[in-house]
Amino acid sequence: MKTAVIILGHGSRSGGADETVKRVAAEVRKSGCHALVEHAFLQYTTPTPQNVIENCIRQQVQKIVIVPYFMQSGAHVTRDIPELVDEARKQHPDLDIVVTDYVGAHPLMAKIVEDLVEETKRLTVLPQKTL
Repeated sequence: MKTAVIILGHGSRSGGADETVKRVAAEVRKSGCHALVEHAFLQYTTPTPQNVIENCIRQQVQKIVIVPYFMQSGAHVTRDIPELVDEARKQHPDLDIVVTDYVGAHPLMAKIVEDLVEETKRLTVLPQKTL
């Protein structure tokens, strides 16, 4: 089954703020484990999830896995993404569309935080001057 992965970020009006999502998608793409890996954004920038889903269909995928690149389960995760997936399923009933849990819910997040803290221990920190 030809499967596409969509890394779905929030989107930002700030230049360069979306680079992390693009980089993660590129790294997943480089793994070669999936037929197609794309990124999309819910707001402020392109490509939109709808555009990317249509592109996946043109490339004849049978399954799309959407990975919400969010840290918390706010309105986008609990309402907006399910709504857009429901609409896509209605428009393309023969397409298997699944959504993973949001990235912030993954059990390795605590390990990532610990790694970041450990990284600070390797840095040389100079005392701050007081005014």
